[in-house]
Amino acid sequence: MSDLYIMPKDGTEFCLTDKYPNIDLLEMNVGAPQITPAYNSIQGSDGQLLQTVAFNSSTATVSMLIKANTRQEFNLAKSALQGELYGRKTMRIRSSDDPGKAVWVLANPTDINPLDRADDAVVNFTFTVISGTKVTPFNSDELADNLDKLAFGMNLDLDNLPSYHFTSNSFVVNNPSDLAIDPYRQHHDMIIRIKGVGSSVTVENMANGTSFTANVNMGSSDVLAMNGITLYYNGQSGAVDTDFGHIKLEKGNNEIQISGLSNLDVTFSFPFLYF
Repeated sequence: MSDLYIMPKDGTEFCLTDKYPNIDLLEMNVGAPQITPAYNSIQGSDGQLLQTVAFNSSTATVSMLIKANTRQEFNLAKSALQGELYGRKTMRIRSSDDPGKAVWVLANPTDINPLDRADDAVVNFTFTVISGTKVTPFNSDELADNLDKLAFGMNLDLDNLPSYHFTSNSFVVNNPSDLAIDPYRQHHDMIIRIKGVGSSVTVENMANGTSFTANVNMGSSDVLAMNGITLYYNGQSGAVDTDFGHIKLEKGNNEIQISGLSNLDVTFSFPFLYF
């Protein structure tokens, strides 16, 4: 039997089907990505020029079976489900059939009615997938602790998994996602944590030329962190003289070079994204 896992925003993930044994997960399906292109027309020219492509919200359907012996049991299960699925915050859901790919959703109104002349019910809940794509329920630097969630189709060599912790000035960051990790244009999550000794730190991705420079004196206990496109020094933003650059990770391997620091200790932390 399949399991459904739910994690409310800013909450802790739990298994819904373990918490409520009289509720079974029948199936979870996530719809196709919704491509939203933006075009630019040039007067006097044929056709249009493609400017950008965004992946808009799609729909996920979760089919559940409510098992009840009495109408009172049914009503209790119905209330429990509504209490777990409806709220003012988004939630992350995934199934045990595809444990390494989750979606951030908001539940749509769904009637829960018993079967004819019975106290059981089959319910097809629909959710709006606000994340646009599927996302791993862990970040890249947590890969080794989530081997049970890995499967074929995640663009990973399961016998030779990449590392996301580095101690040299030149290294390769593998992005196994189905698309680039772009904190600037697409607001994707990515944190780069840097420790080292030196000043005027420059981080550059040789795969696409994106980079950022921080003019700051770094000691062995200091931490420089790029969270998305915001630079933090020892947990404080706005305390660094920077060129306001950023790092984008292309699909596959990205050669990263860091100058200005010795005794480096670097971690790239981001979720993988899939269609």
